[in-house]
Amino acid sequence: MPQLDPSSYASQLFWLFVTFTVLFLIIWRHVTPKIGSIKESRQSKVDADLAKAEKLKEKAESVKDGYEADLAKAAQDARAIHQDAAEAIAKKAEKEHGELGAKLAEQAREANERIAAAKSVAIGEMKAASVEVVQAATERLIGASIDAATAQAALDASEKEAR
Repeated sequence: MPQLDPSSYASQLFWLFVTFTVLFLIIWRHVTPKIGSIKESRQSKVDADLAKAEKLKEKAESVKDGYEADLAKAAQDARAIHQDAAEAIAKKAEKEHGELGAKLAEQAREANERIAAAKSVAIGEMKAASVEVVQAATERLIGASIDAATAQAALDASEKEAR
């Protein structure tokens, strides 16, 4: 192999140095500035995008703060409406409860009056029936007929003894 021949090392090193120098100069003069400009344009685009993102972030935070303020106000309004409705319902229920209590008390009073009237009628009918039973029993037992006033007096006397 000719590359490994020690007699051609000097010429190989010379051409290596010349080729490396030419390639270095081409890259240094033409390729590196292009890469640098591409890098700078990308960096400026990234910086612009970051600045835009920061502005959008600030805008989003302000919108979020406004939303949270509106949400807090809506919650407060809802609590106030709920409290007003609860108070109105409580007042209405209290009023209806009072009206119902008065109506039930009136109905109870009327029922007690009807019961008392029915009781007095029943007692009167029982006394009349008792007078007839006393008259019938007296006639059957002793064979004598007594009038209703005498039978009533006998019933009243036995009632006083029972007490």
